[in-house]
Amino acid sequence: MNLAGKNVVITGASQGLGEAIAVAFADQGCQVMAVARSEDRLAAVAKRVGGRYLVADLLSEPEVDGLVDCCIADFGHIDVWVNNAGVETSDAFVRVEPGDIRNLSRLNLEVPMMLTRYVLPHMLRRGSGQIVNMSSLAGTIPWPGLAAYCGSKAGLTNFSETLRLELRGSGVGVTVVAPGPVATDMWSRLDSDDKPYVAPAIRRFRQLGFLAKLEPETVATSVVKAVAEGKPWVRPAARYQGYHMLNNAPRRIVRAALTGVKLPLPRLEEEGSRDGARFSAAGEGASGRSDISERIEEILDDEMGKST
Repeated sequence: MNLAGKNVVITGASQGLGEAIAVAFADQGCQVMAVARSEDRLAAVAKRVGGRYLVADLLSEPEVDGLVDCCIADFGHIDVWVNNAGVETSDAFVRVEPGDIRNLSRLNLEVPMMLTRYVLPHMLRRGSGQIVNMSSLAGTIPWPGLAAYCGSKAGLTNFSETLRLELRGSGVGVTVVAPGPVATDMWSRLDSDDKPYVAPAIRRFRQLGFLAKLEPETVATSVVKAVAEGKPWVRPAARYQGYHMLNNAPRRIVRAALTGVKLPLPRLEEEGSRDGARFSAAGEGASGRSDISERIEEILDDEMGKST
């Protein structure tokens, strides 16, 4: 995708990683719409990138339901949608307030899914677009004190990977961003000795040299490059690749197993009902099954080799 002149919407763009992503897209000539709750911070970000902003409380169902239409009304069209807004918890799950769990689940998982649902028809009609979902390394590995956060990010990653299969051939792409720790206010809150369920794990991983902290600008640059090149994922830093390879092996096996299966292109209801799934000869024939089995074995060998 040539990013010059493209319209980009970024949620949670008032600070931290969201702000860095807004700056990185603007530097490539994009028109940026920054979305968050804090108007003062949003206005400052919009001024910095020469873009626009929209105040929205993403914990409000009516505001989520109307956000995409508001952005389209202002922008005219949307080329890239970045679901970046999120929140964390940092205590034993049994000690986390039920209301905080509901808010986290909504903001980290339900809201990205709903906003994706609302922006997809617009992109499908145009035959182009890119959805960027900001997940985390925490969606790949367990981390004491972050049970709800890990669960929400794992759900977001698998949702995104599955959606990519459904959108194959539609012109609309999905990029999953799953970085390790990023030097933002969120990490500052977690990397503290007063977090008894988080701090011990952080200390151990730091001793093992497995806790590379990334700058927001580094991650943002990777995100913009991935969108420009149509890449399906961003997984910094390099030392975490073993986790991602092992975690992603089942998805690669499924993709291989679907070789030759022609899913119907997504169609909007007003454009007619969906066709039944069609299978190519390779997908149905004995030779196709053999090729698939061999490919699955190759994937397993490849993943295990890379992880050792």
